[in-house]
Amino acid sequence: MAENIIDQVLSIARNAKATKSIGCIQKPAHYPAEELEWIATTTFNRAVDFYCASQDDACRRWAEKAISLAALGDDEGQLHQLLQNKYLGLAWDR
Repeated sequence: MAENIIDQVLSIARNAKATKSIGCIQKPAHYPAEELEWIATTTFNRAVDFYCASQDDACRRWAEKAISLAALGDDEGQLHQLLQNKYLGLAWDR
């Protein structure tokens, strides 16, 4: 998965979270919840791959993107909290 694709998904999901106007009716727009969860999880898994390869800068970037994606989900913050806890549990001084 290319990093620029993750950036595009983040942008689209953030915009979809905003309220959009349809005529005189305000209708909330949403990025598909299952897809957002899958992309956030896959992105975090990629971060773990970088972590295992001792590529800490790439790991941090990908993990932070995954956490940002998870924060946009419709699961009351459950995935966001899980990924954040996993990220905080990583040992950087190896």
